[in-house]
Amino acid sequence: MLLKLRHLAIPLSLFLVASCGDDGDGNNGTDPDADVGGNPDADVTGVCGEFNGPAGIISSYPGNFTGDVLGAANNFDVAAGICLDERSHFAQEGEDQVVRLDNLTPGTSYVIQLDAASDLAFYVATSCSDMNLAAGECLLFVDEAGGQEAGDFVAPDSGTVFVVVDHFGADPVEDGGYTLSVFEPDCTVDDDCSGTPDTPFCSDFTCVACANSFQCDTTGAPVCDGTTNTCVAGFDTCTGDDPSPPESQDDGPAGATVLNPAANTPDVVTGNICSAPAEELDFFTFTVAEGDSRVISLDWTGAADAPDLDLYLFDDTGAVINNSFFDKPEVLIAQDLAAGDYYVAVGKFETDGVPVPAAVAYTLTASVPECETSFDCLVAGSPVCGPALTCDPGPAECTGDDASEPNDGPAAATPLTSGVAKAGAICNTPATESDFYSIAVANGNDLSVSLSYTDNAAADLDLQIFDSTGENLGFTFWKNPEVVSLSFLPAGTYIIQVTYFGAAVTAAHPYSLTATVTNNGTCTTAADCANVFNTQVFRGNCSGGACSFIQGNDALAQDALCDSNDDCTSGVCSYMLFQDNAETSVCTVGCTATSECTAAHGAGFSCTVPFTNNFCHPNCGANLDCGANPNSMTLDDGQPWDYLTCTTGSCDVDP
Repeated sequence: MLLKLRHLAIPLSLFLVASCGDDGDGNNGTDPDADVGGNPDADVTGVCGEFNGPAGIISSYPGNFTGDVLGAANNFDVAAGICLDERSHFAQEGEDQVVRLDNLTPGTSYVIQLDAASDLAFYVATSCSDMNLAAGECLLFVDEAGGQEAGDFVAPDSGTVFVVVDHFGADPVEDGGYTLSVFEPDCTVDDDCSGTPDTPFCSDFTCVACANSFQCDTTGAPVCDGTTNTCVAGFDTCTGDDPSPPESQDDGPAGATVLNPAANTPDVVTGNICSAPAEELDFFTFTVAEGDSRVISLDWTGAADAPDLDLYLFDDTGAVINNSFFDKPEVLIAQDLAAGDYYVAVGKFETDGVPVPAAVAYTLTASVPECETSFDCLVAGSPVCGPALTCDPGPAECTGDDASEPNDGPAAATPLTSGVAKAGAICNTPATESDFYSIAVANGNDLSVSLSYTDNAAADLDLQIFDSTGENLGFTFWKNPEVVSLSFLPAGTYIIQVTYFGAAVTAAHPYSLTATVTNNGTCTTAADCANVFNTQVFRGNCSGGACSFIQGNDALAQDALCDSNDDCTSGVCSYMLFQDNAETSVCTVGCTATSECTAAHGAGFSCTVPFTNNFCHPNCGANLDCGANPNSMTLDDGQPWDYLTCTTGSCDVDP
């Protein structure tokens, strides 16, 4: 997104972007050979010698130093994770210089701004033990925006730090010149500007009227000027532009044209856009309820790249949700949106960067998707939810396919008879190719589905079972035959999906599918719902003799029975996919150590080990209590999955 914006020459003030610092006036270092104690004869040899003999010293603020890394040593290369505040990280194999900052007020925030012709970075150290520095020696690392970098830090008790200006490449830099500016910021966050109502936003560490156009709230001044950080009128220099609304109004979110699509009724609007100035944009807005989706399509007069129009989608803060640059039409699909207002912007891109005032006519279409999954498509002739979220006919690219085609979506599923094998064939071109089957089940009955196929090094067929709404009830990936067993199902029609995993092929591979319905009684407790576990997703609610998913709706308290994270107020359920003893699953909390689980639940819980976000889990007695890793093809003996390992009561990755 940022690369294209720079190429368009659209000021980043139009959007929500990170702040950076201002240049300050002050003293250049005049004694580069002075050490931290002011000794001009200090030893400047060795890896850390530059700390004793810095290239420059700044001792009053605001202050600045102008230097050049060209021809300097390449001593330093700080590893990732060393600096306390790391604002992206790249290796720094090239030339570097050190600038010492003296007379800092301990506990006070300072901003460092680096302006350079080349892609330089900087980091702030309190001391130097070797070229990589050591943990605790680096306060800040900044390498986010080429050669124009900025960041803030809090001065240590010593009142002295060392700024290393460094180059990422091992080859000598072509232009090593830079200016380092250091100053105390007016602000670092918007809250720091709360006492200045006319300048309530923090940008470049200064309180301003606006930092981006989403902070301008009037149609008469909807654009944030990136130079003055004030809200100004929009642009009106396009020839052949829209007469209504006034072009100067829709150049910012405050003047956005409202889009009101409805189911089966797209909202289609026409407009005109030029690139003079390059900041020229047309804004539109729409409002959605929680979980809604929208499709936005932009088409225009002319070829795909001459002219070239672009499409952006933002939330109401100006954060980029999505964009489309290189297609015609440009299409954005936004699914499962949070409730609120969203903004669409249309812009014109010029390859050579030269603004063109002649406007281009375009058509913008906003629509409510016809479907989000194929379970939303109810007509057998169009059973597949396509890339544009419309219900489409299924693909027909397999050669040697079976007579049941087309059965590429649930609405076109081939009915099965219990216990009677059905022959089929499938390929995986396109990747969305699937075969669907259906079978009716009475209340409380069990269902077992077996998929067998001729062994072939290239063929790997997979099996999944859904209810009629598209809820995934069970699946298996790595066996032949693939078998999924479900127990105590509510009465209804169940959908079986067969897919082909592997490198793309068009030749259909034959298989045999058998679905068997049995009556083994009805459930009475949640433990009955967990009696079949290794291919069945746990449904923890036993009601009316059948098992269904618990509908906790984020409201269940800690220790309540759950079968998914969205049951719990905490957002964490201890259930792990395909685990044994699933009836012990409860609402719990995240953790970093088992002691936190004991505090939350008492004895009998341990903190899981292998995950990015670990959580408390009932103590395991065997690997099966820990759930499966569906992505691993190293299967446990007699199981369809690779199970996690139970180690002294805690679930861990395989040793």
